[in-house]
Amino acid sequence: MPVLKIQDYLQTQGLRLPKDMVHMSYLAVQAVMNVGHASIDRSVLWYADDEVVLSNYFEQDDDNEALLKQVFMALDSVFSRTDKAANATVYALRPSENNHLCLLRLAQQGEHVEQKMTVDEEHSRFYLPVRTAQTGWLNLVDDVDSWLELDELQGEHHSRSRSQISLPVCTDSGAVLGVVHVEYQDKEALNEETQAEWVALSLALSQPLSELLKVELSENNDD
Repeated sequence: MPVLKIQDYLQTQGLRLPKDMVHMSYLAVQAVMNVGHASIDRSVLWYADDEVVLSNYFEQDDDNEALLKQVFMALDSVFSRTDKAANATVYALRPSENNHLCLLRLAQQGEHVEQKMTVDEEHSRFYLPVRTAQTGWLNLVDDVDSWLELDELQGEHHSRSRSQISLPVCTDSGAVLGVVHVEYQDKEALNEETQAEWVALSLALSQPLSELLKVELSENNDD
């Protein structure tokens, strides 16, 4: 991941994080994705519950399984080494059964949260990841209670957290491939170092998500 791409992401999202900090975090995530040898049960990768059966959305073959494993290991590595989040989820943006866009959970750590969300104006009032998927903008909420009071967020499910961040996973041209969403039980939990870790994860996930969704990551495709 060239430093210029990190700089572009930070500038686009209005983040004043040290590029070197993000770069080091990115290299750590890449190392896990490229050389990790964790044994992950197939029922975890290809999960099936009341909301979603993942194999209904992605072909259950070796290539996709390897990509899902990369996503899982990358999320697990950041979740494990940052200040403890209540939950963290990687979503892919793709059409659902009725061809409406939805966010579909690929991997999750911590508390069980939404597995699938329709991406539309109605749901953007209730779910920060939907808002990020629609706009391509990172959303950071340091005080959930304040946002609820101001009607910037709606929904009883927000009682489970006090801070949230939703980060877009994008192609080089800025098209949204998915969203990384993280929740904390404390206000103002997302310090500079923690933000850098989640930004690095979002950048690292662009490759496996683009392959899963069969979308070109870059025009030159040389990264």
